[in-house]
Amino acid sequence: MKHSLVKRAWASIWPLVKMLVIIIVISAALLLTDKISSMNNSARKRFSLIQFNDSPLSELSGQGIIDGLASLGLIRGRDFDLDVSNAQGDIAALNLMLDKAVSDRPEILFISSTPTLQAAVKKIRTLPVIFTVVADPLVAGAGSSFQDHLPNFTGISTLGDYEGMIRWVKIILPQARQIGTLFSPGESNSVKNMNVLKNFAELAGIKLITVPVNSSQEVTDAVYSLAARRPDVICQIVDNLTSASAGSIIRIARDQKIPVFGFVSDQSKAGAVIVVSRDYHQAGADAARLAKRVLDGESPAKIPFEFVSKTELLINPAAAAFFKINLPKDIYLQKGIIITK
Repeated sequence: MKHSLVKRAWASIWPLVKMLVIIIVISAALLLTDKISSMNNSARKRFSLIQFNDSPLSELSGQGIIDGLASLGLIRGRDFDLDVSNAQGDIAALNLMLDKAVSDRPEILFISSTPTLQAAVKKIRTLPVIFTVVADPLVAGAGSSFQDHLPNFTGISTLGDYEGMIRWVKIILPQARQIGTLFSPGESNSVKNMNVLKNFAELAGIKLITVPVNSSQEVTDAVYSLAARRPDVICQIVDNLTSASAGSIIRIARDQKIPVFGFVSDQSKAGAVIVVSRDYHQAGADAARLAKRVLDGESPAKIPFEFVSKTELLINPAAAAFFKINLPKDIYLQKGIIITK
């Protein structure tokens, strides 16, 4: 009788006990999962990337950083988290992003473009900073030479191959006597690039015509102003403002029957006859390689600045045909040449 009562009592409470056991098991599993997740999150490195504006250069170099880290065995979401910020050309927003980076203290702060580097030089004192897409880091205030620089900064210079460009102008357009470009007086990298192009042009007996442009709204009028002076070719230097407006520059120049030679790879598809481009994706990958050295314990102070390790030559035969430019056969024999179709 007593056994029967116990059996009935147990039967009545068994569903409750069973439910309680299930709850305990689920709770334990959730706690274990949270603990593992927490351990994984704490093991992941925290990186930040601050960009000045949207441009092909920023996009290519940003992806290059991620791909470069992956090639070194560091996978986003597994080995590191990357916080990407873009100031959209707003200096005030850029400064706020840098202040946030100082507060967040990521293991590595990646930055792209000269304006970002200039602002970072003034604000970042201890965080390891790796820059890329910067023509001249010395002009930006990051050091007095590629070896002697701020102790927490290192990075990749992407100064354009302006000597190579002038060489191709002489080969492709041997009768050229003057070339043109827009430049941005407010960007120190733009002024630097313009002066370097001017120097190599003058050495080759070619005059450089320049037109200043201070905002994207001025680009159209500036291109028409440059076209009115009838340069033999527009060799558009690299800077943040004009790189973002390259499609419009090439389109207007085409309407004015003036060929464009460029310095950024995507300008080839937009209609530039030839492009002598630093590989901005590679610049990001090169920056990732420097970052890995810092993560492995090397001080940025002991890592010299470097030039990007790869340059591309792209040609657009259809654009050349439109302008009745006969590209020499030798150009097709260049190692690593890219033909835009």
